Amino acid sequence: MRARNRLADDSSRIGFRINEDLGGGLRAFSVIETGINIDTATANGQSGAGNSGAGYIGTREAHVGIGNGQAELRLGRQNVYWGNGKIEDVAANMIHGGVINAYTAPGAGFINGPAARADNTYKVVFNKDLVGTMFAGSEVWYSIASNAEQTAKNLDAKAKALGFTIKAEQGPFAAQYDYGQNKNSNNGADTAAAYAATAITGNAVTTALGAPTLDSTTTGAKLGLAYFYAPTSKVAFINTQLKQEFTTAAENAKDPVSIVATATNAAYNTGFRKQASNSFLVQHDLGGGNIVIGQYVKQGNVKNLSGAAMADTGSTAYSLAYRKDLSKRTSISTSYNVINNDKNNNMMSNGGGQASVTYVPMGAQVKVIGLGIQHNF
Repeated sequence: MRARNRLADDSSRIGFRINEDLGGGLRAFSVIETGINIDTATANGQSGAGNSGAGYIGTREAHVGIGNGQAELRLGRQNVYWGNGKIEDVAANMIHGGVINAYTAPGAGFINGPAARADNTYKVVFNKDLVGTMFAGSEVWYSIASNAEQTAKNLDAKAKALGFTIKAEQGPFAAQYDYGQNKNSNNGADTAAAYAATAITGNAVTTALGAPTLDSTTTGAKLGLAYFYAPTSKVAFINTQLKQEFTTAAENAKDPVSIVATATNAAYNTGFRKQASNSFLVQHDLGGGNIVIGQYVKQGNVKNLSGAAMADTGSTAYSLAYRKDLSKRTSISTSYNVINNDKNNNMMSNGGGQASVTYVPMGAQVKVIGLGIQHNF
């Protein structure tokens, strides 16, 4: 099937925010936010794959905290790394989804993002009374993956994630730098020591052997810059750097393309890889509640352990969108998103529930036409 039509719920959620004034500027608070799929009424998205951000109470974010005007300590399941703040908030707040977030927090292609919503997370957020208005909202975080706690041998949970975000604003300018590292994502163990014996014929992988799961560490860093030439109009740029390094030297030294390019999808994952992308955004307010948005992304080729670029492993993407505000709380929008993969890459649009398949073939062109109605309670 070359094309599919879907009515997909992209990011609906319901939540509660609780605050209690403890006096002396101190407050206690809690956030419980739950994703809901109003298209499938299950925890699965359109592809049938599970959506970790939906289905149970607190699936998106659930934390408690205490703090004042200087800083806050938050404990629980929390958003980390993936958000771009004021630099690029299109997918979160403006329309059903663009293309930039597929690259700044990827869940497809050669390298996944280091983190998105992390369980068991300790986070400190710095408020304006401590760092000044310019750096308000900057944070540091550390988490231990719950699956690592459950499967760790001898109670040694090696899977950990950590990172920080620096936010800065001065006049019409805004900047944000994010760093995240997901260490030992498979808790220090390989489940496919005999990976080399896996038989690959053409574009079909021997299913009986299953996909290997190899321990690795993923690191991501992104820098975003924006200039607001009007309150709701801006130009922005984001540079993203991603790296995946495998635990064992033998796996790390393999050529990532020789394995992945001949497999049906990126689950056959081995060989050190590093990849960068540059994203550009223009958001212009036409007045009268009419906003147009354009996005463009250029993803470079994958580089291996020796630093050599692997041919035809990049992609380009663009998005054109229009939003009409009908009131202060209700808007309608439409967008046209395209990802053009080189012949050895399979990036796809994966935000919320918009994907209609679990993966796309190497070299695929992905097109999404979106029509949305957004209402904020």
